[in-house]
Amino acid sequence: MPEGSKERFWEDIKRNTNIDDTCKKVQMIRVSKLWRNWKSKVKSMYFTPYRRHRSWLLAHCPARVEEDQWPILVDYWSSEDVKKQSKINSKNRKKQKMPHRTGRKDHVNLREELRIKTGKEPSKLDVFIHSRQGKQMDELTSQTIATMNEEIQKLPETSRDDNFVKDILYENILGPEKPGRLRTYGVGATPKDVYRMSDNMNAGQKKAFEDAVNEKVEIIRGELREEMNSKLADFKEELIAQFEARMRASTCDLASLQRREMNAAKQSQISDSLEVGDRMNREVGTNDAEMYKEVGTNDAEINKCEMNKKVSSIADILENHHTKKKRSRTTCKRLA
Repeated sequence: MPEGSKERFWEDIKRNTNIDDTCKKVQMIRVSKLWRNWKSKVKSMYFTPYRRHRSWLLAHCPARVEEDQWPILVDYWSSEDVKKQSKINSKNRKKQKMPHRTGRKDHVNLREELRIKTGKEPSKLDVFIHSRQGKQMDELTSQTIATMNEEIQKLPETSRDDNFVKDILYENILGPEKPGRLRTYGVGATPKDVYRMSDNMNAGQKKAFEDAVNEKVEIIRGELREEMNSKLADFKEELIAQFEARMRASTCDLASLQRREMNAAKQSQISDSLEVGDRMNREVGTNDAEMYKEVGTNDAEINKCEMNKKVSSIADILENHHTKKKRSRTTCKRLA
């Protein structure tokens, strides 16, 4: 855009608003952005659909474009360098992640709404979260916001509402700011504009600012140190409890192992005793059989002797009977 046109825009803005020259830089950035958006709209509507028909394009100039400028614009968009750069810009545009979902509302107005609502200046992290919430939130944005909320909960309670701490957390998650730029503060915002660290600061002001920052950092470090010590103490107690539990379990396992070994030893002794008993029984059984055999032989001999004695006794009785009978007959003959 020609410089003369920019100046005319600026004069029109001042006539219709109450802003002063301190806002010129930001307003010119806005004008340039609107100018680029309008050219993109003209290109997509009147050039891209008919880019293969040059004669038709030149014969149909859009109503809001000067007729003497339209052929120049057609030649510009048709050049190979511009088409190559257009493809690069299109690819870069597709690489942009986690776009805001506030529509036409920019970060400046969103910041003002949050400031009125909460009564304090919002942090970069607060603006990021509020500008990207919604039902159509993509997975990357959802994960990033969840990570931010988790990291906030890890902070000491006294630091969770501190913008300085939140801004550090924001940059740790999304990366540091690029030189000369400052996210979530709107178009044209720079670190110098926000933090008032201009080159016009004298040494005393810079020293006071640095001291305030260092003091804040030390406070945060102290709070984090206390929280870490508390967490370490809890972790130590947990480790001790786990160690004691494992020791008790190991003791129980050792006692159980000892009992199993004792039972196994007893079982072995019982088995040995049973084996000895079986062997002794077998030996006794053999001896008993021999003894029974010997006793049986002796009994037979005894029975034979007794039978002989009985037979001999019967024979003696019969012999005595015959003798008496014979004597009786002799006596009878004598008497006769």
